[in-house]
Amino acid sequence: MSGKLDTSYEDPEALAVKVLDLTKNSRIAIGTSGFGSVGYPKTFPKYLARMAAEKGVKISILTGASAYAMDGVMAEAGVAERRYPYQNNPVMRKLINSGVVEFMDYHLGEWPFLVRNGWLDNVVGTLDLAIVEASKIVGDGFVPTGSVGSVTAFVDMAKHVIIELNRDVSEELMGIHDIYTPKPGEPIPVRNVSDRVGSPVVKVPPGKILGVVESHGIDVGGKPVEPGRTEKAIAENLLEFLQEEIRRGRLPGNLYPIESGVGAVNDAVFKAVGEAGFTGLRAWTEVIQDSLLNMYLDGKMESMSATSLMLSPQNLERVYREAEDIKKNIVLRPQDITNNIEVIRRLRVIAINTAVEVDIMGNVNSTHILGKNIINGIGGSGDFSRGAFLSIFITPSTRKDGRISTIVPLVSHVDTVDHDVDVVVTDQGYCDLRGLSLRERAKLIIEKCAHPTYKDQLWRYYEESIKEGGHAPFDPVKAFSFHINYINTGDMRGG
Repeated sequence: MSGKLDTSYEDPEALAVKVLDLTKNSRIAIGTSGFGSVGYPKTFPKYLARMAAEKGVKISILTGASAYAMDGVMAEAGVAERRYPYQNNPVMRKLINSGVVEFMDYHLGEWPFLVRNGWLDNVVGTLDLAIVEASKIVGDGFVPTGSVGSVTAFVDMAKHVIIELNRDVSEELMGIHDIYTPKPGEPIPVRNVSDRVGSPVVKVPPGKILGVVESHGIDVGGKPVEPGRTEKAIAENLLEFLQEEIRRGRLPGNLYPIESGVGAVNDAVFKAVGEAGFTGLRAWTEVIQDSLLNMYLDGKMESMSATSLMLSPQNLERVYREAEDIKKNIVLRPQDITNNIEVIRRLRVIAINTAVEVDIMGNVNSTHILGKNIINGIGGSGDFSRGAFLSIFITPSTRKDGRISTIVPLVSHVDTVDHDVDVVVTDQGYCDLRGLSLRERAKLIIEKCAHPTYKDQLWRYYEESIKEGGHAPFDPVKAFSFHINYINTGDMRGG
């Protein structure tokens, strides 16, 4: 079914009442746009949350990834019941960690597939409503704003759709998006970073549209991050590894397409990498932060593909001003394309993600504090580490003024298993783990990546753990000794 969408505006409060009258349930499930706190609906969720609170309705919230302010609205109204698959709002996080809101973390590349195939139906039921932010309505579809995320899956699976037309987002974004849905049994026809294989708009059956709401607001995806001494040291060690791979002929001079994880450490490290003299770089990643965009604008990056523009206001404004040029070489895609393991492997992506902690065998925790409290979620690091040509994890060797070692005997929560970790880089050095046994890995990680303050402590654990034999350097009694020290004294040192 096709036809032009009605672009007349609806009153958001009346529309919220209409939604709850249509569902007639005490629980509803919504899927919203938003990825990297960019492109989430900014107006309608406020009215829906207020009306749901008045009527005692609970809401299961599905997004592509983070939707910072919208999560805050839902959490503060007390209507959030479930949240998937990634979040970064402190109020929502507190409710999740206290058990008030049920949460499950998923690999973001798999998430749209799970939604389409009903994996959550037994818990949340069918998707009642998709709420999507648009920069423009074109015929029988809409142009997303600064992210794509899971909007295609939500629009396809939801009973009803509400479009928020954001008047503060430039219509010049038309043409930067490449909307393609994977077809069962068929390869995704992307062979190069800048390939376009889909449509610039998201198509919506007109019969699904409940209404269009006018909205305003500029996304603030991040602030410019200046690398400090620690980030510069991590960058220097990362560059040393990459340049050695080039010297050995295992990487081309302009590298393979790179993926940069989300966050201040990654952004600061890539700012430093951008000053290393590389040219002709490409990025196949899930989020474009300031460091990557600046590399493109400086002529060092020739093309980029992502699902979200997580930029500072200054750089976002520059994207709007220079949209015609930027759209030639920068593409925004659904997350089940950007994070698809098949494509990541085909393009030989070099994945560089941040760890909360790494253990001496190479397992990575990127989501939890002391094994129990969620921070944000695994995001795309699992997708990229499993499919990458090279899977690299970076982290400062210590945090909290040295009271926490990020190199520990055993991580308190496993997100990426040792099998999917090729290289670990800290401000102390780098470890190439390829081909090494678990014992060999442990010795190299302690020697090259641990902070000097914790080396003796780690060596003692290693020597004691192998006394009884065994393939892995593992002592079930003392594996969490670092974490127990911190719980008891606020410092991992000692013991």
